[in-house]
Amino acid sequence: MGETLGAFGINPWLLAGQIINFLVIGWVLYRFLLRPLQTNMKARSEKIARGLEDADKARAALEQAGKERERVLADAYTQSSRILERARDEGERLRAAALERAGADVERMIAGARELIALERQEMERSMKGLSIQLSGKILESVVTDLFSEKEKTRIVAEGMKRIRSVAVS
Repeated sequence: MGETLGAFGINPWLLAGQIINFLVIGWVLYRFLLRPLQTNMKARSEKIARGLEDADKARAALEQAGKERERVLADAYTQSSRILERARDEGERLRAAALERAGADVERMIAGARELIALERQEMERSMKGLSIQLSGKILESVVTDLFSEKEKTRIVAEGMKRIRSVAVS
């Protein structure tokens, strides 16, 4: 074999040295470069896989949060609708109660005014009776003055006033 290699201009000892040198360099490259590179690549692949899993979990959590948000918003809308309805009902009830109180107040005021009018009317009638008695007395006195003597005039006026007062009292 050495002669065949020599025919091609290859030194067998040099070829064996180069093969050993190549194997040593290959082993060194594998040991110190390729193995750490593979370890780093494997760690990086695992890290990327974990990142993708975390992203999927985050996406699922985000979707769940979106659903929860929608549910909370729907509940809030329902509650706000109920609160508004109760507030409207309460407002209507308060308005009706206020109208009822106002109506009762108006009725009381009207009744009080009617009582006051009746009292004032009675007072006015008494006052008018007194004035009419005085006026009747003066008319009687002036009519009697020219027709009768002083003594007759006094007696007629007294008797007329008595009758007028008795009519006014009844």
